Amino acid sequence: MNAIKLPSILTDLGHVGEAGLPLGAGAWFERELELCREWGFQLETIGGRVRLAPDPDALVPYWIQRETPALAWEWLRIHGFLSVDSTNREALDLARGGAPGGSLVCAEQQSAGKGRMGRSWFSPRGTGIYASLVVRPTREQQRWPLLAHVAAVSLYDAISACVVGMAARRLDIDLKWPNDVLLGGRKCAGILLESLSSGEGAPAVVVGVGINVHPGSVPAELEGEAVSVAEMAGRTVPRRLLLVTFLYHFQKGYREFEAGDDAGILEGWKTRSSMWDGVPVWILEGAVRRAAVTCGLDETGALLVRTEAGALETVFAGDIRVRRRDGS
Repeated sequence: MNAIKLPSILTDLGHVGEAGLPLGAGAWFERELELCREWGFQLETIGGRVRLAPDPDALVPYWIQRETPALAWEWLRIHGFLSVDSTNREALDLARGGAPGGSLVCAEQQSAGKGRMGRSWFSPRGTGIYASLVVRPTREQQRWPLLAHVAAVSLYDAISACVVGMAARRLDIDLKWPNDVLLGGRKCAGILLESLSSGEGAPAVVVGVGINVHPGSVPAELEGEAVSVAEMAGRTVPRRLLLVTFLYHFQKGYREFEAGDDAGILEGWKTRSSMWDGVPVWILEGAVRRAAVTCGLDETGALLVRTEAGALETVFAGDIRVRRRDGS
């Protein structure tokens, strides 16, 4: 599916003004309003003027920019889409074209959302957060994987700040190596890092995040393994609030990364995870499954494990799954 941009009026609300525009403002304006209606945005007509009703769930660039805390205000350059094949692909294209760090791609829907290890990310319209951020690290490339830990901590803190305080029930939130956020032991968010290969331009990393926010964001076949934030919170959580809070925390973490505070980043991740030390796991490497026990992180964020043979190994890629008491 080709990328479908938001109507211009939703991208340029700063030029329209919150008082709205007068009815009958021209054919272009009428076409824009029709597009807004087609995609489900609410319009209000007051005193002969029309304005967009504020929607706390819509991922509209103007509202994201306005609501993101001052720390990130000048940093963000937002590219909003109603539909894309993949926000990561759009962000990589922007990076190849010279887009600065802080360029954000967000979409209401993805037709070919990407997860780690070639997996797909279920991305129905209006139910989740699908966003990808371009950053241009000045540090050496071998440190870039730490950005996954920065993003994981930022997601954890955003969900905690936005959800835990308003939840109808207590949330069990955790981080699983390398980059999953769990609620009640089920995955609610994930991270995909992709970078420009040599010869594609200035160094850049795309930090892609997917968050299952509303009911319907999890495919039926994964309901035992994944969950939406709303299901665990027992109430609706505005997507835009989650996104702007994540951006706020991520920029703080990114500044720590650029300052070289690797130890602080890793310590922050460990304090939010129950799985990094002393936990029996399966190491999943393609079709191969090996038993081990977690025993820490190395300086790059790779997982340290002790195998059944007693060898200490470093796991740089792949995935892990907690071993159950029955050995499964």
